[in-house]
Formats: sequence, structure tokens, C-alpha cells
Amino acid sequence: MKEINIDRQKYERILQAALKQFATFGYQKTNTDDIARDAEVSKGLIFHYFGKKQVLYERTISSVIDFLNERSNNLFTKKYTDLVEVVVVSTRYKMKLEQQYPDHVHLLIAAYAQKHSLPKEIQAKLAKYLDENMKIVHQFLTDIVMKLPIKKEIAHQDVVQLVLGVFNQISVESVQFLKAHPEVTEVKQMQFLAERAEIYMKILQTGFLKNE
Repeated sequence: MKEINIDRQKYERILQAALKQFATFGYQKTNTDDIARDAEVSKGLIFHYFGKKQVLYERTISSVIDFLNERSNNLFTKKYTDLVEVVVVSTRYKMKLEQQYPDHVHLLIAAYAQKHSLPKEIQAKLAKYLDENMKIVHQFLTDIVMKLPIKKEIAHQDVVQLVLGVFNQISVESVQFLKAHPEVTEVKQMQFLAERAEIYMKILQTGFLKNE
């Protein structure tokens, strides 16, 4: 196969334009003509570099996953001993990512939402990304929970699953808030979500029924 000479600046412009279009319109409705226009390249160059839209989408997803992974590496290297702190810190960090890189986050959300209609190769990559991240988070939380004075009748892994449920709930509320309020430009405008995460975790740790 003949090697393709790639102009890196044009290549990156295409990926950035594709990110914006795919995040806004999804895989099926995105038009390569619009990507070419935004990237200021010819449509022919896009197909020369990527062959077809599916490959461009795969490369865009891959670059987004790598980009977000790089910015999340430090989150799980710190030593935590308190679950409330973990959830609050993680929530604030996720809000910051969503506020700073909305297209990256929205592209992944849209991809998961319509994954069953996407090419099999993309479904596999998304599944691998989710699986790897869940393993990291699960092990991270397990290490913390194992050090806590959990009641004897309660399984540690059940606690881990409940904490993951709090993570997922806050993620859902965060996405819903950003969709309802596209004018939000500062992370501090989403501070209430971190406060809500703290409330959820305190209820989880202490229970919600009165002591008789």
C-alpha cells in the first residue's frame, strides 16, 4: 500500500472540525462537506487521509479518548482516605472537563447513546474505553473502602457499587444541567453539583433513617 504524505496541520484541523460536527450532530447526520468547510480543506483531502467517514469518526473518537485520559491520569494518583472527599473532588474535576472541553465530553456521551447504530469497530473501542476506566475507578474505590470501618454485615463490594451509583447520578445531573444551561461559562456556576455529591455521600455513609 502506498504511503500517504500527511500535512499535520491540515490533519489536525480536520480532526478538530470533525470533533465539533460529530459532537453537535452525531455520526449519522454529520456531513463531510461541513467538516471540509470548517477545516478549510477540500473534501477530497479528507477522503485521501481517512478513506471514509467511519474511519474519520474512529480517529476522532480515539483522539478524544486519549485526550481525556491524559487529563484524568492525576486524579487517581492522590491518596484519599475519605469517600466524601473522593466523590467531591472527582465531581469538581469532571465539571471542569465538561466546562473546558464540552465537545470532547458531548461526543463521547452521544457515541454511547447511539452506540448500537455505530460501526462495530467503534462500538468495540467505546466498550474497551468504558471497561478500562471502570476497572480503574472500581479498584481505586475498593482500595479506599477496604481501609474503612465498614459494618461486619455489609460487604465491601456492595459499598463500592453504591459509591459508583453516586458517581453516575452526579454525571447524569451534570450533563442535564449543561444541556439546559448552555450559557454556563464558569465551573463555579456548577458548584451546587459538588455540594449535592457531598450530600449524597454523607447520606450514604450515615443512612437516612432516624435512630430509634
